[in-house]
Amino acid sequence: MLSVCCGLSAQQTDTLSASQVSTYKVLPVVRPSEQVAFLPGQVRPSPQVSELLRRFTGVQVKDYGGVGGLKTINVRSLGSEHVGIFLDGILVDNAQNMQVDLGRFSADAFSAIALYNAQKTQRLQTAKEYAAGAAVHLSLEQPYLIWGDSSGKVRLRAGSFGTVNPSIQWDRRLGGVLLRVGAEFLTSNGKYKYDYFGTPLTRENGDITSGRLDARLSGSLLGGKWSLLLYGYGSERGFPGPVIRRSEEFPFSAERQADRDIFAQGSWTKDWTPRYSTAVRFKYSNNYIHYNTHPEKNPMALPYNLHYLQQSAYGSLAQSLGLADFWSVDLSTDFQYNTLDSDVGQFVRPRRAAFTGALATLLTWSKFRAEAHLVYAATWDWFDQRNAGGWSREDTFRDVWMPSVSLFFAPARWLEIDAFAKRTYRLPSFNDLYYSLMGNSALVPESAAQLGADIRMSARAGAWDLEARLSPYYNHVDDKIVAIPTSSQFRWTMLNIGKVDITGVDAKVRTGRDIGFADRRADLTLRYTFQRALDHTTPGSLIWGNQIPYIPLHSGGVDLSLLWEKWTFAWNTTITGERWSRTANTDDYRIAPWSLSDASIARKFLLADLLGSSPRGLFPELSVGLALNNIFNQSYQIVQGYPMPGFNAMLSIELAW
Repeated sequence: MLSVCCGLSAQQTDTLSASQVSTYKVLPVVRPSEQVAFLPGQVRPSPQVSELLRRFTGVQVKDYGGVGGLKTINVRSLGSEHVGIFLDGILVDNAQNMQVDLGRFSADAFSAIALYNAQKTQRLQTAKEYAAGAAVHLSLEQPYLIWGDSSGKVRLRAGSFGTVNPSIQWDRRLGGVLLRVGAEFLTSNGKYKYDYFGTPLTRENGDITSGRLDARLSGSLLGGKWSLLLYGYGSERGFPGPVIRRSEEFPFSAERQADRDIFAQGSWTKDWTPRYSTAVRFKYSNNYIHYNTHPEKNPMALPYNLHYLQQSAYGSLAQSLGLADFWSVDLSTDFQYNTLDSDVGQFVRPRRAAFTGALATLLTWSKFRAEAHLVYAATWDWFDQRNAGGWSREDTFRDVWMPSVSLFFAPARWLEIDAFAKRTYRLPSFNDLYYSLMGNSALVPESAAQLGADIRMSARAGAWDLEARLSPYYNHVDDKIVAIPTSSQFRWTMLNIGKVDITGVDAKVRTGRDIGFADRRADLTLRYTFQRALDHTTPGSLIWGNQIPYIPLHSGGVDLSLLWEKWTFAWNTTITGERWSRTANTDDYRIAPWSLSDASIARKFLLADLLGSSPRGLFPELSVGLALNNIFNQSYQIVQGYPMPGFNAMLSIELAW
């Protein structure tokens, strides 16, 4: 199913237009490195965004196990904090720890998920989009009302580990406004079997209960298009902690965390003339965390009962001027203000103001494109030290210039070549710097120089079509910030690795064919990634030239999908080579290679056919699916000390009308 989606997305045409401009012709633009797109009402092959991203070439998803385990993304060894996650063009930020948990995003909410290593070619981007080292763009699915003024769907997923996941979605047309309201609930006990040096054990304290409620409105205002998203998420979960050698009397983790995330974001875009357009975007977020170690349950734990409140206000103005059909200039300016408050002793209550500005120009013809950007970022950190207990911090100002350039050339209809070079920069987060429990106040900002190319080839022979992509790249990172998990998912060891050189290549081949009819198709996709990410900080040291933590030298996968009328079958195998959890590449820190195979099957029914009624107009549609994960019950770890689940299954039933 995923391969089919990728094939559909590859056929979409990118344009230079802003929102309504129709005077620009179709021009060559940067394609995403990877993309999966869905048709309206299409059943997703996986319920979570993190599961779909795991199948992208050159991507590692760190997963701490279970339904409620933290899931973060790493692209080309840059680290999760260097990858921007954008929701309809607005950054999903977390100034507290910059670890965006992809596990909380349901794939059902999005029409497309795209990964860009080069700079995305699109007018009216925010400055933060230009500043991202790599970017994952989540495009919200728009309400679709084919007949009538309302539609909706209800879905129930249930399966292993006591997982129950119901959700509901409702679309409504209110005059000139489209409304979509959604709600989702998830509960799982998180208990699964694993093997520990030949001893079968059960993972404990990995349960989660969460709920999501959101509403999205869109329409026209003052000659432009506007949208507004209101989002609320709450969860309460346990941290099972790493599995280490311990006596039977040593209790397991009793750490708990409760989250409450609320945000509102919106945009207004208008074409003032056929060549000049603007876009205004804004966001306010309020995030609360309660972390408790429950020493009454685990006497070995340090007694922590901590509360954190992070607030963020963000605004962006993007302007685009088309100087000619082949030439456009964009100017984007963003401003953001973050605060973090806590009841932790000696907490300095940091405040951060950040300005980001980007100037971009694009020259493009039928077979050639040249694009350049210059980004300036400045941040001010200051502190309320009235209750810091004598611990003080100096106010800090940092700024940086980040240039980039990309080129495109299509010498033949079957061949396209992209190349890019850019500098990116990322600040240490509030967590990295200012948490008195786990912070490292000596951390310095991380900067990266990135070079990359994409060579794409396509061909068609009879009913078969073939696509191939080869993407070599080189990244040089100074003062790379690495997060090493400790005895808790909440507390980390943060450190700078002075210099890291990353060379690699991504390769992907996809072939497929229609089997007689449009609703019968087979696709096969092969993926391979080579990544050599070496610590080059101190010549002559014992770790000089060693692979940095959690980066496999070899990885890849196979996707197979079959669409047969109303049946869909998908198979995915992911292979990851050996890795190390520390820069010291010794046997003590070696993580064994692993392979993982998943399969899914789904069937759609017209409810009228099931009830024996004759079709009249639009009838509800019933979808039933079964997902089988880790079919061969492979014992493996993505993060050292965090065993992953064995074989598990999930059944889904969805009714749409």
